[in-house]
Amino acid sequence: MTARRMMVLAALGLMVLINACGGDAGSEEARTAGSSRTAAVVGASDVFEAKKTDLIAGVPVSGSLQPAIDIRVNSPVAEILQDVLVREGDAVKKGQVLARFSTRSLAPHAASAEAQRRVAAADFERMKNLFAEGAVSQKDVENAELGLRTAEANAALSTQKLEEATLRAAEAGVIARRLVDAGSRVKDGDHLFQLVNTDQLEFEATVPAQYVADVRVGSPVALIVTGLEGLAVSGRVSRVNAAADAATRQVKVYVSVPNPGHRIVGGLFASGRIVLKEARGAVAIPQPGLKNDDAGKTYVLIIENGRVARRDVTVGLSDEASGMTEITSGLNGGESVIVGPIDGLRVGDQIQLVGREG
Repeated sequence: MTARRMMVLAALGLMVLINACGGDAGSEEARTAGSSRTAAVVGASDVFEAKKTDLIAGVPVSGSLQPAIDIRVNSPVAEILQDVLVREGDAVKKGQVLARFSTRSLAPHAASAEAQRRVAAADFERMKNLFAEGAVSQKDVENAELGLRTAEANAALSTQKLEEATLRAAEAGVIARRLVDAGSRVKDGDHLFQLVNTDQLEFEATVPAQYVADVRVGSPVALIVTGLEGLAVSGRVSRVNAAADAATRQVKVYVSVPNPGHRIVGGLFASGRIVLKEARGAVAIPQPGLKNDDAGKTYVLIIENGRVARRDVTVGLSDEASGMTEITSGLNGGESVIVGPIDGLRVGDQIQLVGREG
């Protein structure tokens, strides 16, 4: 082989080696460009750590809490009030004296009616004796008996009026209103006091007719009282109206709410739910974290080892008030679920989480 031929072969080999090396480098660069994407920036507010909590599904309700016992105390007689013994806000016991009326006219009237009763009773006895002797007719006896019954009724009414001159509380409670003072002349039936008992409160609300089949007497109710730093109270449905409102198609329900310690005064507004279902200690995430694929499967996207991963899940109860949904399978709690509206995320994408403390 000549020297010239050896130089040509060496040059050709070098060219082949250079081309081969250049081709491999280009292919690697292409593969890298095709498989890598810029890390997606995700804010801390877009991620929720799946946690165990208590969930409630139910019918939203709102209304006011009123005393279960609310008594309008009216005047039993037309007379002058001699004494008024209670003020607004006073707690009273059942049978406690609230006021006294003047008895100047009531006492003599009662005494006169009692005297007439005694006379009528004596006349009736006399007529019975005379009838036995044949001196009077049966009609005379019947008239005497009728006179006695009339006198007895008048005496009983007069005695009742005299007793009612001392006005007593029909139930234990608190004087919510006092509309009279000592010395006032009132008519029979005039409104004197309002007495309320807040040991039990009644919450009245309306629910759409489609929920009535699910709402039953005894159904639990969870409420938050407005104005008392979000005080949570509970009660139970005590009554359900038998007819819907013709205009609104809503049905009234009445809820009995215990009020130990009288923490709540009547007239406060409350809102909450009639509880239809509960889930205690359920793994839950916000509703926006749930997604559905083209096959109808429900899944969530989580951050796992710094990348996006998919988890197929099964959902349970939805809590409308908190916006949380129960996850019955697919999550155990503690997973970082992406709940924010982040466009273009794909399974396997790298995640750069910003804004999270620690």
